[in-house]
Amino acid sequence: MKRSMMQAPAQQGIALVVALVVLLMVSVLGLSAMRASVFSAKVATGVQSDVMTFEAAETAIVSTYEELSGLSNEQLYAAVDGQASQFCITENGAVDGACGSTNFMDVRGLLQAESLSYLDGFSPISGSQVSSSGGAGVFVDYRINILGESEMPNYSIENHHLQETLKRGIKPGAEIN
Repeated sequence: MKRSMMQAPAQQGIALVVALVVLLMVSVLGLSAMRASVFSAKVATGVQSDVMTFEAAETAIVSTYEELSGLSNEQLYAAVDGQASQFCITENGAVDGACGSTNFMDVRGLLQAESLSYLDGFSPISGSQVSSSGGAGVFVDYRINILGESEMPNYSIENHHLQETLKRGIKPGAEIN
């Protein structure tokens, strides 16, 4: 009888050691799962930020393209006459000029986006003729480069997109060499 009483406490001690080893293993697994989760969250935040700046740069290009599309021939000629035009994209749409440090396109104040467009030459439309009578001109396709830039200053992420567009207009005949 005395012998069985002595064995029972020894078995309880081994069970305690086994339980502590299992608890230690579960803790180690929990810590590694937590590290993996934190790493995944950082990757997801980076991907989301990159997508947001990509879309902001594309929005700047689309806004500039829409501005150019709405111009009459005279306005277009004045807009592309040797000077670059710049637009800042704000919560309320495109505004003439460069963005300042407080111009953000979203309500959270994370994204800045702007565009710069400039004339990269022109080419006469096939079959068009130069008129020499009053108001002489020729139909041309203006090649306009639009640079969309966006930035997320809090994360030091930038995106730059350059797209070329053609805009049809009339070039004064006197200016064609």
